[in-house]
Amino acid sequence: MPPYAALAASPPSLTRIDTDPVFASRVQQLIRLSRERHVNSFSQIEWVDAIPDDEWWLPPELLSVHGTEHAEALSEQQLKRLSKWECINAFSLNVEGERELISALSAQLYTPDLPGIETYIHHFIDEENKHLWFFGEFCRRYGGKIYSSKKIGIADERFGREMEFFLLFARIFIFEEIGGYYNVVAGGDDRVSPFVRLIHQVHHADEARHITFGRALLAQTRDIAFAASGESEREAAIAHLQRFVRISIESLYQPAMYRDSGIEGGVALRRSLLAHPARRAHHVSAVLARPLKFMNGIGIPLIGSPS
Repeated sequence: MPPYAALAASPPSLTRIDTDPVFASRVQQLIRLSRERHVNSFSQIEWVDAIPDDEWWLPPELLSVHGTEHAEALSEQQLKRLSKWECINAFSLNVEGERELISALSAQLYTPDLPGIETYIHHFIDEENKHLWFFGEFCRRYGGKIYSSKKIGIADERFGREMEFFLLFARIFIFEEIGGYYNVVAGGDDRVSPFVRLIHQVHHADEARHITFGRALLAQTRDIAFAASGESEREAAIAHLQRFVRISIESLYQPAMYRDSGIEGGVALRRSLLAHPARRAHHVSAVLARPLKFMNGIGIPLIGSPS
């Protein structure tokens, strides 16, 4: 039996989230922290002239070839060169994702059924706008480009209002958890070039609050969304998130970053890496470990074989 089979036929409105005192207290705490820990990235980041190519831009354990025979075939110099372009790709994904996130969050403001979270959403948008700027600035200054990786077929799907709302914040949560994994590992690794490490640390300081908000909101709205939907829409929603996870992982294997690193056959390498048992295991045990655990806990399996 699906985990949502016993949900009520007449669902409560999304406004129910405003009546939960624990959730309301959590939101007020996040608002306070956003104000107390506000950082003006536009003036407080001191940009370095250059980041040497012979330094690690990401730890070797974060590289897409790690744990495979492809990594063993590369010299340390080649791996460091690859780390530069994998870093540019990761930050490019933040540019793309946060640009879409800001647009989607802005559309939620001042809608009649969500009066209780608007103040925090304003802080959320403010922080993401700064992230969008400094990731874009980083990519252009040190890579001369921003990679493009479109999540085809995700934005075009349509669901009922309650499910659309739940899926929006589920996608944001997954996106930020994946980014958070990179932030924590790279931001805490002394081998990584100091300025790159700083960018990861600045980003994670805000994102940790966003992830906390996402967990609290998803826990509040999951039953509302699934109770408001028929069985086919529920199944489609789970498949939607599974596709989003798959595409998000695939976007970490940008063929252009292999080409820019001087590695030939980027498309074939990407295909080989995505199918590699070591990489598949890494996705589940490391990159996706936290969001998988949380979403499974609220009855949403993120790993599956959607059509």
